[in-house]
Amino acid sequence: MDDSGIIELYFRRAETAIEETARKYGTYLNSVAYRILNSREDAEEIVEDTYLKTWNAIPPTRPRVLKHFLTRITRNLSFDRVEYYAAAKRSAETVALLEELEACLPDPKGSAEQAVEEKEVTEILNRFLGELDELSCCVFLSRYYYAHTIKEVAAQYDLPEGRVRYLLTKTRERLKRKLTEEGITV
Repeated sequence: MDDSGIIELYFRRAETAIEETARKYGTYLNSVAYRILNSREDAEEIVEDTYLKTWNAIPPTRPRVLKHFLTRITRNLSFDRVEYYAAAKRSAETVALLEELEACLPDPKGSAEQAVEEKEVTEILNRFLGELDELSCCVFLSRYYYAHTIKEVAAQYDLPEGRVRYLLTKTRERLKRKLTEEGITV
């Protein structure tokens, strides 16, 4: 079934919407959650939570790209779970991933100010990604959006790991400069 058909099932509140979503995207969503959590059980729970959250979000939301919509929910739930576990034990790879970006993103502030700044940062980040060459953009998104390891990114784009690290470092530096130029305090 295509995405528009699945979305229509959600709008009709047909329970088969979740079945069709699971059939088409279940394996993919599990891999996204697993890359962040490094736990099969947690990944499966997150995917189930993704289906519930999607059920509650559609309607009124009508996603333009269902895969991206589902991925975003899965990533957010997965990172929420990482924060939950942070008090007890952290996943070294996930912590490293977040620490890499920490130096070029603004510090959180109060809720109203934070919401406005998050929207600004999102807009700037989208423009920034549009200005990158295709390889740098793909490598950056693979690492920081899809949470692939350096090794996985290198294999995906047939690059040496050192080259991937270099591209990521240079892209983070450019992002930090861009945010600073736009008046976002890093």
